[in-house]
Amino acid sequence: MAANDDVSHGDIYHKLGSLEGKLETLLIQLGERKSDMAAVFARLREVETRVAIGVGIAAVLSFMIPLIFTAVSPRLHIGAPIEQQR
Repeated sequence: MAANDDVSHGDIYHKLGSLEGKLETLLIQLGERKSDMAAVFARLREVETRVAIGVGIAAVLSFMIPLIFTAVSPRLHIGAPIEQQR
């Protein structure tokens, strides 16, 4: 039973070159994915900032509107005839 396990240095270098090419491709793809993820997180950070600003504005308005109505209420008579509102 003769084995055909004779491997030359050229075969080894060929396989190593093939492996190196595949690793290089994987590294390039990982770099692209990393930049894509960075872009996604940057957009998400922008959205979160805008939502936080909106929530802050809503909180301030929800606090200020009742105060404004309380301050103006002596001059307003809601539901009263127009003659009595002056």
